[in-house]
Amino acid sequence: MPPQFWVDAISKAVLEREKELDRGLKVLRVECGIGASGFPHIGSVGDAIRAFGVKLGLDALGTKSELIAYSDDRDGLRKIPVGVPSDYERYLGMPVTDIPDPWKCHSSYGEHMSQLLLEALEMLELEFTFISATQAYKSGLLDKSIDVLLRNHEKVDQIIREEVGSSKPLGWIHYWPVCERCGRIYTTRVTKVLPEEGKVLYVCDQEFKGIKGCGYNGEASYRRGTGKLAWMGGEFAARWAALGISFEPHGKDITDSFRVNARICKEILKFDPPLTIVYEMFLDRTGSKISKSKGNVITPQQWLRYSPPEVLRMLMFKRYKGTRAISLEMIPTYINELEEKLAQYHNLDRIKDPRRRINIKRLVEYSYLLEKVPEPKEYRFGTIMNVISLLPFKQMDEQSLLRLVSEIIGKYYEIPQEKLREDSWFIQLHRCALNYLNEIVPYIHVETPKIDPKTLETIEKFLDSIEDDMNPEEIQSLAFSLARENQVPIRKFFSAVYFLLLGRSSGPKLGPLIHRLGIETSKSLILSAIERIRRGNGERS
Repeated sequence: MPPQFWVDAISKAVLEREKELDRGLKVLRVECGIGASGFPHIGSVGDAIRAFGVKLGLDALGTKSELIAYSDDRDGLRKIPVGVPSDYERYLGMPVTDIPDPWKCHSSYGEHMSQLLLEALEMLELEFTFISATQAYKSGLLDKSIDVLLRNHEKVDQIIREEVGSSKPLGWIHYWPVCERCGRIYTTRVTKVLPEEGKVLYVCDQEFKGIKGCGYNGEASYRRGTGKLAWMGGEFAARWAALGISFEPHGKDITDSFRVNARICKEILKFDPPLTIVYEMFLDRTGSKISKSKGNVITPQQWLRYSPPEVLRMLMFKRYKGTRAISLEMIPTYINELEEKLAQYHNLDRIKDPRRRINIKRLVEYSYLLEKVPEPKEYRFGTIMNVISLLPFKQMDEQSLLRLVSEIIGKYYEIPQEKLREDSWFIQLHRCALNYLNEIVPYIHVETPKIDPKTLETIEKFLDSIEDDMNPEEIQSLAFSLARENQVPIRKFFSAVYFLLLGRSSGPKLGPLIHRLGIETSKSLILSAIERIRRGNGERS
């Protein structure tokens, strides 16, 4: 069997399974869950990107498909995330869409958090249909499933106990009404189901996070109701059945919930649960799991300040198995990887291993959402960032800086600078590099190589001796002769020049590099770097 990229393999498996089930679904729906209890992070968008990839794979197989972005915004608030006012503890246990928005820009806390992720999905160019759990319950979308589950609540409880066990009393009814008096959802307990009336009787006598129920006895309608099913009690199953979901990926942390819901869906709701894959969590650079409550969150909006969306999509499509440590500091490496993969894509015939060849081909194509893959550019993100870093970018407005950077890079790569200033990819990389240098680099500790006074003086003599009419070979020869005359080791001299000009200790052949950048530009960049080093050493310039 020929090798397949993992997204293609799953898309094909979903389609073949639906043909076998023959349940007449006209649109194959894939789903991603959206948490609304805290700030969305990189892992949150990973769920959506992978699900959207399968949607694209199904489309490529000639099937009509749709991505459902389902917000769990009926969940109760369990923790106060970093960045949320501490006095919001008074709302613990209440549904997040019943809690006011602390920033006063949305109708509720839950809507605010959901919209942050939806905004990120739009920035990533994903097409989706949004469904709010709050609206799903209130509209009656889940009524049929809820009715079946509550009529069979003993079987639901039995499945939970067989699969994962339970600390609840035997026969617990896994539905949370909202207390009519205190507004909490996790302090209530259903005492009786009245299926003919579509109601439950409940008492608010449970404890949640040290908060005791208010003791209220009441009744609540579960048809177009304000309560919700428990995650373990069939909430996933109810929406799978109601929406006809064929595929949904999920994180390793909710594997138990998925397994329980799969049984509930099949055995009680009589709907075969969606095909799934289990992906593992992202870690921060310390090795800790990225967590909304811990506050070590990298939001998609933050990420996209420093990286084009294609890079984040590539990271998610690259693989789904295994934990991965990610950090904003590493973004230049990730962009470089995309640039390398793009170059390989346009030279696939050079890749002899068929599995590697198909993986690179489809990884790049999915990163570009199965649309036209662009030709690789002559310039690289690292080059743009190096050039900006050698200029007084903090004192310049963005447009003036863009003109100067396009002039320098255009001269080196022999690209008309007007063409670069009209190149959307160049403009995007320029903005990402500038944001990275302004906002990330100040927090990165970089060891600056020590350049001794004798080497600096020799480099200044070298700059004084370069003439505008010199060719690349003459510039190269002059560098060697001056280093020897001043008894500076050749490697040490060249390493220092490269660092002053490029920000790293090596680079392309020096003579042609200076000639292509331009004599005056090269002199200006190197002298500015020397001045910064001397200021840092406390010397007078």
